Amino acid sequence: MRELRSVLLAAMLAASAGWPAAAFDPDEGKPDRSVIRTAQKQIHSQIIAERVEGIKRLRDMPAQDAVKLIVPLGFTDPAEDVRRAAYETLLTWKDDRQANIFLLKALEKETRANKGSMTLIAPLIAVLLASESADTWQELGKFLDGYAAASNDGVAAIAIVADELGKQADKQSLESLKRMTRLKCYTGTFAIRRAVVQAMILVRLPEAVQELMSLLPDVDGEIRGDILRHLAAVSGRSFGPDGKAWLEWWDKNKDDFKFPASDVTTPTAVAASPGTPTYYGLAIQARRIVFVLDISGSMNGSRLMTAKRELMQAIDGLPEEASFNIVVFSDHAAVWQRILKPATPAMKKAARNFVAVLYAGGHTAAYDALDAAFRFDAEAVYFLSDGAPNAGKIASPAAILAAVAQTNRTRRISIYTIGIEPGEPGGPLDMFVKTLAEQNFGVYRRVDQ
Repeated sequence: MRELRSVLLAAMLAASAGWPAAAFDPDEGKPDRSVIRTAQKQIHSQIIAERVEGIKRLRDMPAQDAVKLIVPLGFTDPAEDVRRAAYETLLTWKDDRQANIFLLKALEKETRANKGSMTLIAPLIAVLLASESADTWQELGKFLDGYAAASNDGVAAIAIVADELGKQADKQSLESLKRMTRLKCYTGTFAIRRAVVQAMILVRLPEAVQELMSLLPDVDGEIRGDILRHLAAVSGRSFGPDGKAWLEWWDKNKDDFKFPASDVTTPTAVAASPGTPTYYGLAIQARRIVFVLDISGSMNGSRLMTAKRELMQAIDGLPEEASFNIVVFSDHAAVWQRILKPATPAMKKAARNFVAVLYAGGHTAAYDALDAAFRFDAEAVYFLSDGAPNAGKIASPAAILAAVAQTNRTRRISIYTIGIEPGEPGGPLDMFVKTLAEQNFGVYRRVDQ
């Protein structure tokens, strides 16, 4: 499945050329009404504006009749305007029980189908999330928790819905995102939790700021970092992870609060608060970390000596509640431990011993190292290299970036990158590690020794 990028309905259908055909089959026996006939004629028109009008015309029909046309026809239309009209029209009946039952059945049918299509799955979830019906919410919640637990497709679908609700950035989207925080899969799945929080960050409404503050006590690691960076950007204050202090500030300032003209919503290199471990100056906020170290031939000498020292210092600074691992690479990748290890004094000592005896030699199989790092249940990867990829399963920088982005769709791992003497800005290594960080929620640090 391709990553979906535009507004909600555009995102759901942007990959229409690549998605399998929808498995949904509407009930037969449509009522013979003139408005239905007119709407059908318009929906099949060559003119986009006519198709939009046809979808909107269905708002005058009973919900159970209209949804049978909107779901298979509106959501599979190649035009963004038509898909948006379909979504907005379905919201008209978001609290209609019969319409919701139909949508739930359509959703279950799509996810059971061998070739079930995200074209329908994602917008159906979005519409049902907007419902204030207790029965609908109970059934949808049970479905989504099971869907997320069953496959990566479920995690991807729910995360995609969160992404696109964030892009809509209105009050209805915020309410849907707040409902998502009550899902079991939100609590239990890092990728979904992070997608929901990052979507709330995109909503430039005071209510979103207050909601993010209220979430602080229940999050940690990279997700807490996402919230804190955003709160600092919109408030100009820094209370760290003290949720109570943030809420007290909000109570005093919410009536006069205004968003800054431009709000930085992407990760930036910020000064670490006292006690926060760092690696080459980058704050380490994650609780599950993988360090990836280049030991190819070009790292020989002072580069590797400095990298070892920085890595040992970073590991020594990890709190005991953190867990970590190390991946090293040259012609191929090698891992220190089979699983993430707790940052106890004994494990830190073992890691230092492992790092101390590393030596440089060989080529730069960057993809193999990233692939190995992604096999662990990490929140963040810290990737250090001094050379553009030139070996391994995938050697092309562009192909590596695409493969990592595809894998990270359902993981939401931050990749922080350190380029050691990366050459001129815009050069092969500089662009590779910079883009790798930018596309994966991380920060790039240039080190010119």
